[in-house]
Amino acid sequence: MIVCSCAYVTDRDLEQAVLEVMSQDNAPLPTPGVIYRHLQKKMQCCGCAPLAAETIYAKMEELEQRGLICPCACATAKTRMKDLLAAPERRVSRPLRGTPRVLPEPVAVRDKAIR
Repeated sequence: MIVCSCAYVTDRDLEQAVLEVMSQDNAPLPTPGVIYRHLQKKMQCCGCAPLAAETIYAKMEELEQRGLICPCACATAKTRMKDLLAAPERRVSRPLRGTPRVLPEPVAVRDKAIR
């Protein structure tokens, strides 16, 4: 199944990349960004991100059940993901690149509009 038509990434590509990434010592959290970098691909429009994430974690579960990746590495990745999702207040929000910042109107302009 094609997961990303922009970079032409299939579910088999994702499975192989998850296997390779999760087999590393101190395996990183297998996010779509980590997996795509491992595949030397780039997300173009990011429309595939939800499907890619779902496929990555499904493949991780499948590989763990088949005994191809360490259950400890999977448990660590799941714990880290749960911690990230449970604590959104730790995230720092910042404006996207190229997004114009909206500045507040000067006080004099606001006062004239009210009168």
